[in-house]
Parts: sequence; C-alpha cells; structure tokens
Amino acid sequence: MKISGGTQNDKTAKQCPEVKEYEILEHAADLKIRTRGRDLKEAFSNFLKGIFEFCRPEFEDRKPVVREIRLKAENLESLLIDFLSQILYLSDVNDEVYSAIDFEILTPRELKGKITGRKITRQQAEIKAATWHELEIKKRDDYWEATVLFDI
Repeated sequence: MKISGGTQNDKTAKQCPEVKEYEILEHAADLKIRTRGRDLKEAFSNFLKGIFEFCRPEFEDRKPVVREIRLKAENLESLLIDFLSQILYLSDVNDEVYSAIDFEILTPRELKGKITGRKITRQQAEIKAATWHELEIKKRDDYWEATVLFDI
C-alpha cells in the first residue's frame, strides 16, 4: 500500500508536477516515509504531515499547543533522526500530535523552531522510533528528498 500526500502547489510543483510533499511507502513490517521540499525546512516539516496521517489521532480539543525545539548534531542525517526522535518523544510524553513547525534556524548541524500541535485522547497507530535503516537525504535538481524508516 502506498499513500501519497498532497502535491506542492508552488514553484517545486510547477517545475516537477509529480513531486509529492510526502509519501507513505510500502514496507513489510515498519513505516517508511519519503518527503520532498523546495528546501530542507519543507523536507523536514513534511515528515510531520506523514506522521500525522499515519497515526490518525483523536483530538481532545481544538486549542493549539506550541513547543520550542532546539537540537544540535554532528551532521544532517543525525539532525533529521534527532528531530524525528524528539517529535515522537514529545508526542508521547505530552499526549500531543504535531502538524507544523516554524523554523528559526535549520542548518545541516542545528535546528531551532516552534512546533505546533494539539492534545489527543488517543492515536489509532503508534510510531515507536525513527531508525537509521534505509535513511536517505538527497539534494535533487530543484528539491530535497528524505526517506526514513520508523519502528511501529
């Protein structure tokens, strides 16, 4: 089963009409998400959309929750895994699901921003962890692409 997220309706979509913000790819036992974006910010933030779709949360209320996130890592791959791990951790301990991030800083070794989400009563599916297995981050001609395998 392959589920595709929405198409980007911006410069990337005009240049590459088949480019999706994210895709949930087939995998035998785990969850595999591939994201794309005009820049790293979009590629990173599109993981939140894929995670949100997969988890199918039931919300406690409509009031948004905003949390600050700040990470430093040795390289871009580590930063992506640390970012996703932090999102999953915060989601678990706070009973929240995050659907957007406003980046103040995003470099290959540092990330700072504010994540926005909502309180949930439950999720129909749970993600345990972001893994290094099959991890890829690539700069394509006119967009970034990242693929992560998650333990579920």
